[in-house]
Order: sequence, then structure tokens, then C-alpha cells
Amino acid sequence: MTSYDQALADALRGEHAAIYAYGVLGPRLTGATLALAQQNELAHRDLRDSLLEAMTKPPPPEAFYALPFPVTDAKSAVALAVTVESRCAVLWRAVVVAAASNARAQPLDSLTATALRAMAMRRAGGAIPGTVAFPGLTASG
Repeated sequence: MTSYDQALADALRGEHAAIYAYGVLGPRLTGATLALAQQNELAHRDLRDSLLEAMTKPPPPEAFYALPFPVTDAKSAVALAVTVESRCAVLWRAVVVAAASNARAQPLDSLTATALRAMAMRRAGGAIPGTVAFPGLTASG
């Protein structure tokens, strides 16, 4: 398996985990923040589906994913969403690095999208500014 194939497999695993996490955090949210989380989950489902179509031997999803902390209220749900997006950014950055120069557009778009989703969730949680320098460099929110 090439480093690019491994990076894609890792990104797919991350998308599976993100979908799982949004299923856990969604019930703790309401209003506009819930709508944002639902949009984010749909984006991860779309990424997962495109990876499944593109890969010849995609890794299967896990039956269960360990969350980094308990999700007990809206604040922890937003924090989990930011963590998920930050972790996905790290995975998509690895795909960008491993991709041939003529195949970097889609993974770069995915990295950018994760950074924008993380920013939107940070802002929904009250963080100003909602951005971080160099998204995808580390998984910390």
C-alpha cells in the first residue's frame, strides 16, 4: 500500500468516526447549532461516500468509536464537533502531502472544508476568533 493509499484509508476511517461522533453529539444541540451539526454530518457522509467509490479496498467502519470525552450538554457537544473537525483536518492534510501534485485539489478542498466546519462550530460555541493558524497541523481544537 502506498503512502497515498494509506492516507486515503486513514481519511476514510476519520470520516466514519466523524459520522459516528455527530450522531452522538447531535441530540445535545438545538436550533442553529443543531442545523450546523446536521450539515456537517452530511458533509462527512458525502466525503465518506466519495472515498468508498474511489477506493478499491476501503477499510470498513468500526462498530464503535471511543469518544475523547463525555458528551453531556451543548457545550461538550460543540467541543466534540470541533475536535472531530480538527482531527479530520489532520487526516486530510496527510492526504494532501501524500498526493501527487496533480491530485491535490480534492484533498485540499476537503482540508479547507474541515477547517471551515471547525471554525463555524467554534463560533457556535462562542469562540472569537473561530479560526486557528494552520488547520490540519495538529488535532487540538
